[in-house]
Amino acid sequence: KDSTLVMVTDGVVEGPSLTLEAGLERAGTLAGAALHDGLNAEETADRILDASVAVDHLDDVAVLVIRRT
Repeated sequence: KDSTLVMVTDGVVEGPSLTLEAGLERAGTLAGAALHDGLNAEETADRILDASVAVDHLDDVAVLVIRRT
């Protein structure tokens, strides 16, 4: 069975306009939608990173996606 691990830094999920809880939920929703859409690991990471730009992040951002098929 396929499985995916998504890890993010706090800069991806937290910002002045986004709480940590809301950011984690958003990242999880984006990752789930990307996988449902058939995106590969790099495309999934890009989708999450692109969304973090809209949060006015003040910290470093990094996303690691590992897929096992």
